Amino acid sequence: MICVPPPFAAAAIDEAVDAGMEVVICITEGIPVKDMIRTRDRMQDSSTIRVGSNCPGVITPEEIKIGIMPGYIHKKGRIGVVSRSGTLTYEVVDQLTKLGLGQSTCVGIGGDPVNGLKHLDVMQMFNDDPATDGVVMCGEIGSTDEEECAA
Repeated sequence: MICVPPPFAAAAIDEAVDAGMEVVICITEGIPVKDMIRTRDRMQDSSTIRVGSNCPGVITPEEIKIGIMPGYIHKKGRIGVVSRSGTLTYEVVDQLTKLGLGQSTCVGIGGDPVNGLKHLDVMQMFNDDPATDGVVMCGEIGSTDEEECAA
């Protein structure tokens, strides 16, 4: 998990990739775009999966939490959640839990302009996950990723 100040976050991601980390989750917001473009391009030949930046993290209730999501609102279940907005993620999860619908995994992909996983990437993972029966997808103004995923 990357949670360092914005001027140093891209370099921290680079270090994690160079170390062979399989997954890098970056919660840092406001990383300079030029730094993230360089890091994204540098990762082209890497097998590392990047979630974020500017994301709340990933949680599979009762199994693992990496990030800043409030774990107490999550409940184990069969609904996947993918969102660019941290606040909307928490709202969706809280409402699902109150309705008795738990989550298989919740992925906050982040809202910064140069992000890692896209809605479509996570949706494909949910489609391949036998523990997920349905998905709630939340967007944020400023992208067509959600529409492309829905199509």
